[in-house]
Amino acid sequence: MDIYVNDNKIGYKPMFPLTWGNFFQKMLQEPEYIKKDHGIVKISIDGVDSLDVMLNGTDELVPETIVEIRIHTKDSLSITRDGLAKVTTLIESIKKEISQAADLFREGKIKEGSTKITRIMEAFKPMINFINSIGISFSMNFDEMYFKQGVTLREKIESFLKTFEDLLNAQQKKDYVELADYLEYQLMEDMEDWNSIAVILLKEAEANKATNA
Repeated sequence: MDIYVNDNKIGYKPMFPLTWGNFFQKMLQEPEYIKKDHGIVKISIDGVDSLDVMLNGTDELVPETIVEIRIHTKDSLSITRDGLAKVTTLIESIKKEISQAADLFREGKIKEGSTKITRIMEAFKPMINFINSIGISFSMNFDEMYFKQGVTLREKIESFLKTFEDLLNAQQKKDYVELADYLEYQLMEDMEDWNSIAVILLKEAEANKATNA
């Protein structure tokens, strides 16, 4: 099995049996294989894109029949910049979905509106996970970072999650006028706030990188 990191062949020879989780743990713990401030952004196994083995297959065994693994990495700041740019794009897309969902509920198209709410909530799960991963990567303390005066970043994120609870409560009560109002006003306002959160996180990550350079 030949293993490449950023197109450079490395000397790591796995000992089998081995799970993918242990494989990546070994790779990430050894600076000679992957630089300390880098994260994995792409994996190909025998020419097939296979990033999913790191995201969802960590308990599975690494097949001994693999001929070649190619891993590509980026430094954590580059990953953060790229990810936050995608977050901004995602927010604009979600804003359109929110507006359409509110209109559907007002028109009495409950099933279609509920489907859109489900899509909106599903879209936010990876975004929130990514935001949390930035905090971990750069050792950020969201309790000491401020969204605005008197409101910490953690409080702002928690208030956003509370909005989703209010949406679900309105949906369960079948109060579709209230639900449409929440979508059009509160959740739309939250979208603008998430753009601000992205800016705050990027500035903090850049400052952290500069301090530790």
